[in-house]
Amino acid sequence: MATSHYANPGSALRAARRGNPRNLPCPTCKQPNRLTPADVRRGYQCDACADREEGAGDGRPG
Repeated sequence: MATSHYANPGSALRAARRGNPRNLPCPTCKQPNRLTPADVRRGYQCDACADREEGAGDGRPG
């Protein structure tokens, strides 16, 4: 079975793994445990904030 490098289909966020835990807050909404170190290095925000910026979602932190 193939392993995805991404957290979810349609997401740019990296999958959480032992060496890349989802333990960092989103820089936009400040919600804890939204990003991995790889996501932060790429300058990402959580999916809910990204969706809001793109005009999708319900406006609540994800």
